[in-house]
Amino acid sequence: MSAPRVQFATSIDGFRIAFTTTGDGYPLFWLPHFLASHVQLEWDFPQRYVYSRLGDRLRVVRFDCRGLGLSDRAAADVSLETRMLDLQAVAQKNGFERFALAGIEGGANLAAGFAAAYPQLVSHLVLINWTPRFAEENQVPRLNTLGILMRRDWEMFTENIGTSSFGYDTPYAAGYAKLVRSSVTQEMAIRYAAELTAEDMVPALERVKCQTLVLHSEVNFYASEQSARLAAASVPGASLVTFQQGLTQHITELLDTLADFIAPANAAAEQRADSAMATNAADDTAFTVRELEILALLARGLSNKEMADRLTLSPRTVERHLENVYRKGGFRNRSEATAYAYTNGLVER
Repeated sequence: MSAPRVQFATSIDGFRIAFTTTGDGYPLFWLPHFLASHVQLEWDFPQRYVYSRLGDRLRVVRFDCRGLGLSDRAAADVSLETRMLDLQAVAQKNGFERFALAGIEGGANLAAGFAAAYPQLVSHLVLINWTPRFAEENQVPRLNTLGILMRRDWEMFTENIGTSSFGYDTPYAAGYAKLVRSSVTQEMAIRYAAELTAEDMVPALERVKCQTLVLHSEVNFYASEQSARLAAASVPGASLVTFQQGLTQHITELLDTLADFIAPANAAAEQRADSAMATNAADDTAFTVRELEILALLARGLSNKEMADRLTLSPRTVERHLENVYRKGGFRNRSEATAYAYTNGLVER
């Protein structure tokens, strides 16, 4: 999968926010730690696999918060409130009415805060290798040392953060240092770190209303298992899943667990899509997974509005998918589309 084109949205306070989208499914915002947020350069790193894997089932949205990456850099205020404005701008630019949020490490502060502040917009929340109280985790000797190094020797800090993330003697370690230096300046990194340290997210978690999943790697230097348990216990009805070893050892399992949590119906739809496309492998008019979902719901007699509500899409998006379904199938009306759906086993009689 090639890198997507970079687009821009403008926040209500005038910041231009760079973003990309990958895939064509239910919208998921992937919110990374501030040290590695560059919507263009990160496609040269393991993040490419993350976005490609999730993009097979979801519409993955990435953006750089103000002060980071390709977004406007001159940001004096990077508080949680202003970062939420950036997310809101990208969501509005794309016309999303509801969406899922997945935050990893420091990016999960924004995910949790936004879910608490805008329950009507967020359907699912995923928190990965995260602590809701970074001030406590920051007392761990290794993190404390890295914090001191960040303030005193930026070049040495970026080199060390690469080896901390990927280990020694790997090509990614040196490259990651370059990614960090391209994503954020030392001054902005210090500003972001101060904000994350000051943000106690437990009160926000207690206000979260959406379905919530906490994912924790047993080996990671950002958050302890105790922090993961605190995060899960603070959200009513949240689930906790732990993985052995480090993130790189179970990345595929973690991503699939995340996708299953957000879009469980996609698994059955993908099976139907594989069956339909196998009979028409050479035909470039084959239906997408989303179009097959729309077709199945149409055959069950749902109206456009009912389909939009069921799939948490806008009515206009449903209309667009129906236009593609009619065009690809050569259907003249709903009756012909319904007959096709039943004939090809997309719905049970």
